[in-house]
Amino acid sequence: MTTAVSTFSELSSLPDVLSGSSLASSPSNLDFLAELPTNALSDLLSTPTALTTQSHTLTSSLTALTHTSYPTFLSLHHTSTALLTSLSSFDTSLNSLINAALPALDDAARVFREKTGPEVIEGRQKARIVLEQHDKLCDLLDIPVLIDTCVRNGLYAEALSLAAHASSALSSLAAQTKNSLSHDEEATQGLPLQLADSLQAEIASSLRSMQLILLNTLYEPARKLPAFWKAVQFLRRMKAMHEDELALVFISARIGCLRDTLDSVERDAGIPSNAGSLEFKFPAGSTTEEREREIDRQADDVARFLKKYIDIWREGAYDLVTQYTTIFLDRSHAGARIAPPADQDAEASSYIIRQTLPSTLLELLLPTLRSYLERAYPHLAPLATQLAYCSSALARVGMDFRALLSPLISRSVISGFARDVRFGVEHEWSGVLAKHVTSRPKPSAPSSWLVATPNSVPAFKTLVLSPSNASHSPPQVLTAFPPLAKMLNAYIRALNRLRMLAPVDALSGVVDGAEECLANTGHGLLQYAKDWRDGDAKEIQILQAAGAAYTRVLVPWLQRAIVEGVFSASLKDRQSAANGAGDPDAGEESERELSLIVREWESWLGSTGI
Repeated sequence: MTTAVSTFSELSSLPDVLSGSSLASSPSNLDFLAELPTNALSDLLSTPTALTTQSHTLTSSLTALTHTSYPTFLSLHHTSTALLTSLSSFDTSLNSLINAALPALDDAARVFREKTGPEVIEGRQKARIVLEQHDKLCDLLDIPVLIDTCVRNGLYAEALSLAAHASSALSSLAAQTKNSLSHDEEATQGLPLQLADSLQAEIASSLRSMQLILLNTLYEPARKLPAFWKAVQFLRRMKAMHEDELALVFISARIGCLRDTLDSVERDAGIPSNAGSLEFKFPAGSTTEEREREIDRQADDVARFLKKYIDIWREGAYDLVTQYTTIFLDRSHAGARIAPPADQDAEASSYIIRQTLPSTLLELLLPTLRSYLERAYPHLAPLATQLAYCSSALARVGMDFRALLSPLISRSVISGFARDVRFGVEHEWSGVLAKHVTSRPKPSAPSSWLVATPNSVPAFKTLVLSPSNASHSPPQVLTAFPPLAKMLNAYIRALNRLRMLAPVDALSGVVDGAEECLANTGHGLLQYAKDWRDGDAKEIQILQAAGAAYTRVLVPWLQRAIVEGVFSASLKDRQSAANGAGDPDAGEESERELSLIVREWESWLGSTGI
């Protein structure tokens, strides 16, 4: 018993004994040693054998494993060596990173933040603003395209509404952006935003195109009042110019259109540029009738041209005045107008426009009438009626120019009558003189051309114009003198053409033209008579009879035919007025060439007792 107890005490202290050995370093060995005292004796006795067997088994297994897996052990050795080297290098690199690289990176990051930080923040701020205003920006970016489309399709009201909406939206966007940025950022931004400026520029470009289209509308000849009213109203809404400037643009545009239309009419008429001249070129050897037909043909062409010209001018002028009055002078629309600058008097400007407009319009008509109206004779009667109607139509809108037409028509009648006399009477008389007097070495005898039958010369007492002789009935006694009869026929043709239009104002000019022609023919006949005064008595008698027929029949009858027959005036009253103090040129009129020639004829005839 004593022995067993001592053995147990020895065994219980075995882990303590082995605690200093290498066997105690492993927890599994310690567990095994702790379990040994609790085992049975048989187990303890068999334990060495089991351990030995297990040791041999493990040794054999390890030996076999070493022989079969030695490449793995070699690889493991090399890998472990490399791992240890890598870990050592990693430790070195990590120490370098911690001690050198990270402080340098921190310094660089701090410097970058100090230098580029505001720009980055600004970029982020811009991106944030764009994201916040994304939908509104998308709408704004579409507006210039929409405005341009509206302008191209004539939807001007929609274009102006879109422009107003865009302006309001851009102002709101700029205000929001300004509030969201700091003061320093605001100083560097240069608000309004560049996007807003770009959009405003595009919108302004589209509106300028719209303004040009509206202004071009004023220059279109086929447009009427509604189109002009619409265009002017939109120009007023756009505030493109103040009211007086807009009125001047409108008037200039419409006058330009009217001028172009009138120029095209003149071009299409095919009338030569010198058509206003009274110079005609006739073929050599043409007769008086042929000359009159050619003059009438050209006069008819000019009359047709003037008729169309006057109609177009009347329509254009009347439309312009009524359009200007309706658009710019109607007080019911005064609220839509744009006031002129403060230093400009609106009433004075409007008054100047109203005063200069009629004269400007008349400048398109009167010069053409001055140039062509004379050439239209003898077709002046319908033109005078047309001009009177034209003046009456424009008088309803305050543009009565009747007083300017009377001198033009009278001058044209006088010129036309003088042209007829010149191409008829003077051509006929010059042909007779050339045949019998001027083209011969010795003039023909009076009996060969001045009288129809030399043996039956009318008695001198019959060569006097009877007061009872009607002004429209030519004296038959002149048939005895063929040159004077032909001359009378030419005068009668001219008077018949004059009767279609004989203004009272033209009386003096017509009489002067007729008397001038009479003086020229009388001068030629008197010069021929002077050359034959010392000739045969029979020839002298014929000359005296022809002179008496000229001075006592032809000249008085023509004066009466013009004054009383054509103008239905009194010849005595006219002669009294011409000789009275009321005529400023009475002294000069009494000494006119015809009076001198008639007195010289009468002096010669009186000296012979005729």
